[in-house]
Amino acid sequence: MKTSSTILICSSLVATFVADAHDMQTNLKGAVQAATSDEYYSLERNPSVEKDNYVALSDDASYTYQFRMDLSTPLSMDLFDGTAAIDKCIGWDIGVSPTNFTWYGISFQLPVDAKGRGGGWNTAPAQPLKEDGYVQMFNNTAEGVAEYNFTTSADSPVIRARINNGLLWDTFTFDFTDGSNYVEHQSQQSVSCIIRQSDDGISRTYTTVVNPILHLSLERLSGPAPTPAPEPSSSSMAGTVFAITALASSAFLLL
Repeated sequence: MKTSSTILICSSLVATFVADAHDMQTNLKGAVQAATSDEYYSLERNPSVEKDNYVALSDDASYTYQFRMDLSTPLSMDLFDGTAAIDKCIGWDIGVSPTNFTWYGISFQLPVDAKGRGGGWNTAPAQPLKEDGYVQMFNNTAEGVAEYNFTTSADSPVIRARINNGLLWDTFTFDFTDGSNYVEHQSQQSVSCIIRQSDDGISRTYTTVVNPILHLSLERLSGPAPTPAPEPSSSSMAGTVFAITALASSAFLLL
């Protein structure tokens, strides 16, 4: 069973979902210690890190997860006639592409006790400059842009994310309490175009034509071994036998 939740990012933050991963560099030690500034995971420091309550991590008390990032750029459809809203565009603001969306400056921060178990990622989304970022055509889906395995003692891991190397941070809590082994979050952006404007060009009407979505998911691959049930004591066994005997006696009397 899959569960998901959605976080909408204000369009004033501009185009791209970002997340900071300084601690992916710091906490995953052997996994990404060789990363450089142009690797997928940013090396910059997060000034305020949200902490969780963790127990000491050991092989028999940890969870293994696969972190995955997908990117998509679905077109917005007109609610009245069902056509693509982009077909009504008459103009675009400077710096807004009419054909594609650029993801850049993406970084993430894993739980504080996370230990890396390897993975792979496209380096373009981590670039600090938009011109060096990951260009995705509209109405397109890119799967597995980043995949990374890690272990942690957290049964509901918290991953923090930052957008366009900005100041605002988003917190994604992956809650597996419903029995699911897969949880997904989404960060939705928006791209708008001009659909009407006055003759002097001062007054303009905009509409959203594309909703770029960054999909973050965790799949729980394994967890700690279940704690063995305690052996029943002799007194509890006696109670069980007594209850069965009493029930049998009652049934006999009813006959």
